[in-house]
Amino acid sequence: MKLNTVVLGFFFLARLAQAEVFDLSFKDWDQWLKTYTKVQGPVTLVNYKKAQNNRKSLDSLVGQFEGVSKSTFDSWSEKDRLAFLINAYNVFTIKLIVDNYPLKSIKDLGSLFKSPWKKKFFKLFGEDETLDGIEHERIRKKFKEPRIHFAVVCASKGCPALKGEAYVGSRLNDQLEESLRNFLKDETRNRWDEKNNVLYLSKIFKWYADDFKNAAGSELAFLAPRMAGSEAQEKLFNQAKIEFLDYDWSLNETQE
Repeated sequence: MKLNTVVLGFFFLARLAQAEVFDLSFKDWDQWLKTYTKVQGPVTLVNYKKAQNNRKSLDSLVGQFEGVSKSTFDSWSEKDRLAFLINAYNVFTIKLIVDNYPLKSIKDLGSLFKSPWKKKFFKLFGEDETLDGIEHERIRKKFKEPRIHFAVVCASKGCPALKGEAYVGSRLNDQLEESLRNFLKDETRNRWDEKNNVLYLSKIFKWYADDFKNAAGSELAFLAPRMAGSEAQEKLFNQAKIEFLDYDWSLNETQE
């Protein structure tokens, strides 16, 4: 009888440990992205219709992210925690679109009193959560990493591209920098008119200006090393006039 109790105890602990295991290589999310997205230059398009018709893989992903406990999350390295939150934000954004597809814009899911980013439609660490909660409370307040604005995405053509692979802690710095630089290369969203010294920027740099100022002193100082070539150009760049471009909220979809 005692032996059976011990065996059952070990079995229970083994199952508990197994339940707490989470794949920090995010291979299932990585595979989902390769299956349902298409990279077109600086934009990543998502086949939401195909994803809706094959809900099992997305539902499985959502279940994986929702199943992580706060204690497990807290046991990870800082980079693994940030990679998890970025990927979680993007997975739940995809879920929001697929749950309500077809639609023309994520903003169609909001109302006069509540934006889609304030909807509680998923759980994180056992609690009802919102996309704003992940971005502003769990990421911006705790990690102080301005490049996340080019990694968490809003399912719109105006926002930075959904990366065609999962973010992972071991390569996170390089991945964030790549996402930022790819966004800056798209002249429909960011460009420098050197002749007239006018810098046309995405409204992301207006909405989150404080994050870039806190990181580098100003938006210009944050961008100069990435948009200006020589030291002489940087001096000119740092005196540029900033104008913000219209934001394209149309859905980043493809049916190919």
